[in-house]
Amino acid sequence: MSDRGRRPPTFADACEAVLSNPGDDHGAETTLAPVHARSIPDGWGERRKRLVASRFSADVDRVLELGCGVGALLRELGTEYDVVGVDSRREYLRFPAARGAAVVRGDPTRPPVRPVFDGVCAVEDVASNVPSVDLCVAAYGALRPGGIFVVAAPTDPTAVLDSSVETYSGSRYLLERAVDVAADGVATIDYRISDRRTGKTAVTTEKRAVHTTSADGLTAALRTAGFENVLVAGESDVPGIVVGAGVRPVDTGGPADVGTAGPPVLDE
Repeated sequence: MSDRGRRPPTFADACEAVLSNPGDDHGAETTLAPVHARSIPDGWGERRKRLVASRFSADVDRVLELGCGVGALLRELGTEYDVVGVDSRREYLRFPAARGAAVVRGDPTRPPVRPVFDGVCAVEDVASNVPSVDLCVAAYGALRPGGIFVVAAPTDPTAVLDSSVETYSGSRYLLERAVDVAADGVATIDYRISDRRTGKTAVTTEKRAVHTTSADGLTAALRTAGFENVLVAGESDVPGIVVGAGVRPVDTGGPADVGTAGPPVLDE
């Protein structure tokens, strides 16, 4: 059964899940996905869209986003391109699916799509979860010959998760989120949830390892995957992020099947 059309979980759903079963394995990619959606800074998707679009050529029309998450960038890209998102995290995909976006559930390093895209992009959320070379290989396989890949990868873990304490609230629930990023890039995230109506509280913790790269590392990953015209540079307005772009060569002959892909679906 498809998740398309089902409402995404709410902030209240997330809080109630932790309060009901605090001993379960809760995290931003599962139960607490609505908290992650709230934690995305205002304007983040628009800024990342400018970063990606500025590196695409004028003939880019159909775009694939690897690791689209809750769809903050996907929504912005959709104002200019025919865009498809792929992600393995079901709870995240419910957000763009509910908005009618074209999304496919699958591993971003092995996207279940045909090589028909003019442009592929991946930004720091997915780039901090998997090795850069795996993303580059996946992007190469999804592009038509001559297509462009743009990737923004963190060089510093704090570009993805910064040590901080934040508070989120709804009409009934209060959630305090404390992030502590260690020197080795492992982040510990504590969530304390309170029910204002009953006075009940619960605490849950998750850990996440943030993978980083460097300008040289990302350059090597793009070239290893087979990209040409590789250009990697930092961005002054996005500290801790390095942005790379590369073109899939035209003279490789390309795969035999470059027909039009069928409509993407959100798998069970």
